Amino acid sequence: MHSLLRQVIDLNMSNLWFLSFVTTFATLLMIIVLRTNIRRKRIWDNLPGSPGYFIIGDLLLAMAGPEKIIDNGKIFYRTYEKSLFKGRIFNHVFIFLTQPEDIEFVLNNPKLRLKSREYSIIQQSIMGEGIFTISDMNKWKHNRKMVSGGFSYTMLKLFISIFFEEANVLNRILQKNVDSESNDCEISKPVSLATMEIIGRTGLDVKFDAQNGGSHPFVESLHNVMHVWEYRITHPWFLSKTLFRLSSLSRKHDRSQLIINQMVDDIIKNKLHEFIQNANNKNNLEENNDEYICRKPKSVVEILIENYHEMSHKQIRDEIVTIMIGGQETTAMANTFALFMLAHHQDAQNKVFEELQSIFHDDDPDRSPTFEDLQRMEYLERVIKETLRLFPPLPIFARHLVEDMQIGKHLCPAGASLVVCPLFLQSSPLFYTDPDKFNPDNFLPDAVRSRNPYTYLPFSAGQRNCIGTKYAMLQMKTVLSTIVRRNKLSPSAKCASPKDLKLMFLTTLKVADGCHINISPRT
Repeated sequence: MHSLLRQVIDLNMSNLWFLSFVTTFATLLMIIVLRTNIRRKRIWDNLPGSPGYFIIGDLLLAMAGPEKIIDNGKIFYRTYEKSLFKGRIFNHVFIFLTQPEDIEFVLNNPKLRLKSREYSIIQQSIMGEGIFTISDMNKWKHNRKMVSGGFSYTMLKLFISIFFEEANVLNRILQKNVDSESNDCEISKPVSLATMEIIGRTGLDVKFDAQNGGSHPFVESLHNVMHVWEYRITHPWFLSKTLFRLSSLSRKHDRSQLIINQMVDDIIKNKLHEFIQNANNKNNLEENNDEYICRKPKSVVEILIENYHEMSHKQIRDEIVTIMIGGQETTAMANTFALFMLAHHQDAQNKVFEELQSIFHDDDPDRSPTFEDLQRMEYLERVIKETLRLFPPLPIFARHLVEDMQIGKHLCPAGASLVVCPLFLQSSPLFYTDPDKFNPDNFLPDAVRSRNPYTYLPFSAGQRNCIGTKYAMLQMKTVLSTIVRRNKLSPSAKCASPKDLKLMFLTTLKVADGCHINISPRT
């Protein structure tokens, strides 16, 4: 009896010590959290910007919807843009960088390479751990170097004939889609399918036949996925993977993700089969062909497949999806907006056409431009850059602040998202005269030299900038010059002014109700 009682007492004492340990640990943890939050609160209280509503902060602004958020965001940004400023959703702080010196400091700081927490939704989605979203910096360096090899100078020159061929297909489709009475044509969807075919043939060495079907499952599925991304970003409780999985959004997302993954898996399977076949047949090739293969530069997909044993299947898929989105989505919208602005600015269109006539005057008017021709299209390049100033494909991006850090005159708290908004930065009256006016002369050499380069960031900057900048410029010059050489563009009654163009935020900048212009063949 005494022995049993002693065991019970010992057991209770043991439980008491355990309970005491847990209680003490929880109390210490709570004190640390509270002290940390109090310290963070003191830091962000000293930052300029929005006080926000009690508890929810600026949540209502974020939840306005993919169209209204741009208008609301512009008002919010213009109110505080004379210095960096804060916003808050619940207990998460966003620090908006508005000064080029602060932006340069952040984008070139090796401690600030990590993307902000909002990118987790893209990592959990179709882009996974591709170079756009990856957090492991060693893998990022390795994979970025590989992907960059597929966009070398030599490869870019080889791509021009493909750009031109698909631009001609696009031209025929646009002319076919023109309304016979009004000359009206919706251009955003055909242009999107053209860039889909272009990135397939150049980046992946795959023909999707995207332009001939009027639609493509990748483009449609990507659009669905991007709607989900926007909703999760602007409704932060869905940043929780658990809550998201319980929602109907998850089912919509997963259906589209499955289509994209299956499509990319088929590409990898076929390319791996080709790689093995080529390796087995290499010894049987004639000597001159063998020498040619040794000299032939490799496409991105070839480089990735050659590293199949070093990278997992998922890693290769993530990089391919990243390439497809980066090469298709961004240039699609840039080409669309450029055609739209040329239609609404006849003086700029006339100057582009005159420049093209001076380049092609003695030659076959239907010939493909050469690399040297594209370099001579200086005014068209200014048109493209001005379009990207007003309509940056990526209107917002962010970095994660890993520790308390002095940025300019302000101490910023660890855990905050450091936000850059090219859409508002590049149209700021602080840096551009008459900033809402379409003016390609903003990119004359003297004008560019007079501005801080970090007031213009359509492809980001710093170490995690876009690797496809040169690719995009050559592709856009080829597509736009081909369309303008063959067509006269003018405003459509469906969108009589640039102010009538409805934009929306789906992580990239999109048009809400299509993009209409009038198209007439040149005689």
